[in-house]
Amino acid sequence: MLDQQRAPQSAQTRHGGRVMIVEDDADIATLVSDVLAEEGYDTHIVTDPRQAVETFERLHPDVVTLDVMMPGLDGISLCLDLRRNSDVPILFVSAKKDPPDRVVGLRIGADDYIAKPFDTDELVARVDALLRRSNMAHDGGTDRQLRFGRFVIDLGSVQAIAGEQQVQLTPTEFKLLRTLAAEPGRVFTRDDLLTGVWGYEPGSDTRLVDVHVGRLRKKLEDAHVSEVQIETARGFGYRLVDATRSARV
Repeated sequence: MLDQQRAPQSAQTRHGGRVMIVEDDADIATLVSDVLAEEGYDTHIVTDPRQAVETFERLHPDVVTLDVMMPGLDGISLCLDLRRNSDVPILFVSAKKDPPDRVVGLRIGADDYIAKPFDTDELVARVDALLRRSNMAHDGGTDRQLRFGRFVIDLGSVQAIAGEQQVQLTPTEFKLLRTLAAEPGRVFTRDDLLTGVWGYEPGSDTRLVDVHVGRLRKKLEDAHVSEVQIETARGFGYRLVDATRSARV
């Protein structure tokens, strides 16, 4: 059964984002909803994951929090369904704590991961960061483009274009690409990227960076982008190499 609840807005709305909470445990769903509502988020609870896609299409949420282990339709399958047509930020909230489980969630399209039991302040911080990155990625306040031959990163329309083809990126992936491409050849440490892209403190989970770099590389490869490559600087981090510049030299 679909349990849709709209939590009351706090007296001072500081965020204004709409969050869809997909969680079959009603107590945990209510906790997440109450905590986020206190911070000014407009929250909607879905306890039946089989109704989540329909609810998502109707609500158009800004962020989705998603449990992994649910009856009927697990969070991994639901994340894949949402990713087919949307780049909405997705935060996995799950009792699965092992690194391999986190990696699977990130590889199939989640933007971040928090394990149960979670600290409520950390939950709010991660949702804040997801919404902030999404808003920055979709900020059309600039028409500047980063051009690498036929490969164009359009900062105004928030698109990565390879010839005639648009490379489908999530807001996090786009910001990661934009950050690396703004300074070709510079080695960004994992801490640089954690603070610059995710807004997290240095020393946080660097696996988050590694998995997203892997996802971004795969999408560029699938789009046959040869003008840029993301290289690993062993022991340091990552850099974007401008192959078109090498060809001109």
